[in-house]
Amino acid sequence: MATPPSPVKVVLSHAPEDEKLSLELDKHLSVLRSEGMIDSFRTGAVGGGQVLDEVVHHHLDRAEVILLLVSVDFISSPRAEADIARALARQRAGQAQVIPVLLRDCDYQDASFGELKALPKNLRPVNSWPDPNEAFADVARGIREVVHKLLAERSPGSIPPPSRAPARVEKVKQVLQELGKPSVVGVAILAPFGFHKHQIAGEVLRRLQRPDEPLFPVRLVPDIQSTTEERLYDRLLRDLRRAVPEALCKVIDGHTEKSMRARFEDAVEDLLDGPVQEAGRTLLLAVDGLAHVPADELAPWAYLMARLSQRGLKILVWGEQDLHELLTQPDPGNFFSAFHLLTPISLEALTKDEVAEIVAARGGDLAARALVHKETGGHPALVYELVDRYLRDVRNGDREALAARILSGDHLERLRRMVDGDAAAQGVLRSFAGVLERPFPRGRRAGEERLLWLGVLKDAGATRWDWVAPVMQRFAGKWG
Repeated sequence: MATPPSPVKVVLSHAPEDEKLSLELDKHLSVLRSEGMIDSFRTGAVGGGQVLDEVVHHHLDRAEVILLLVSVDFISSPRAEADIARALARQRAGQAQVIPVLLRDCDYQDASFGELKALPKNLRPVNSWPDPNEAFADVARGIREVVHKLLAERSPGSIPPPSRAPARVEKVKQVLQELGKPSVVGVAILAPFGFHKHQIAGEVLRRLQRPDEPLFPVRLVPDIQSTTEERLYDRLLRDLRRAVPEALCKVIDGHTEKSMRARFEDAVEDLLDGPVQEAGRTLLLAVDGLAHVPADELAPWAYLMARLSQRGLKILVWGEQDLHELLTQPDPGNFFSAFHLLTPISLEALTKDEVAEIVAARGGDLAARALVHKETGGHPALVYELVDRYLRDVRNGDREALAARILSGDHLERLRRMVDGDAAAQGVLRSFAGVLERPFPRGRRAGEERLLWLGVLKDAGATRWDWVAPVMQRFAGKWG
């Protein structure tokens, strides 16, 4: 039997202001450590009495994977500047692989590491995800792939193939097919909280990166703290400028005398009528985080997008209940909203086969695969929380241990905080907690719909509800 290779040495370089976020990422790497695949060090972990530069340089000079935890504090820090220079020198010498991890949004593309492939995979900074743990899990999976490759090169046959989570190929294909139809203005991906719609959107955008694709994707992230129209469109213009090749930036910057909104509109129109059209492609704006944009800014934005869609623009958005309401309810300001033109595509729970593939990739046997699906109901956040953080319990197939892990885990803690502020949802949970017959009657209470989008309840027919996962009934017991 082949001798397992020594762990890959991983260094997390971060600014002191990002200490908490670096600790969270390090926790998500704990499974890789427990499997003996990595040995990690954080630059913020230097103990008292130690000489900072000497200790950090010692670890950087021996690292095989160097994670640059990017934020505005990181790129402006002289301390980080020295780490970056040392890391890039080792990468040029073929001694290490450097991976930027986007913690907080900042203008990093022109930095010395700006051309490197970054994580999370959709290039959305961790702190702008509705669920940062979902972002960290995505980063951890990306690092796992890199580590597997390094270990396989070092000692072929000594480790199993890299575990790859199902890409939900059919859903990705469905989104791409709809976007490719000339009559479709765009797609809205709808999913309950924790159903990983970002992964689907990220995979769609990744597949569209090839130059021979008919869609030219540009990802926009509106400023969720924006309080003025000028700030909203300034952020959109910045993202547009980042996404296009440098040669096209002059198209975007050609209307400086106008308002930010007019500049954004003109820039999109110029791209549609000029280089994008000349390349035989269609411009796709993938807009992340619209649920957080203030309503008085969102309405005119949606009107603008609807008008531009008549010029050939396509749109991709993703979200939960707020997006569903934008798609289905009349706009109070009587705007002709782009959301009413989008094709909705819903994400369901992972299938039994998809769960089995995830668990099998971590070494779980048939019994463990079936048990994880039964306890989670295929709820993506619960499945990944178990396999990424509680691998030993998954492999042991202990039902009570898995249920306890879910109940005490991060996802249900976030659900508790959300339900704590929702009296209607609490009332529904209180009434359902003790119901033994399943499925149970579906009423007309507002809290029921809310729990559907929170991923607690699921449709079980036109007049019936059921729990997404059996453990959700225990969760409901808190309010029983």
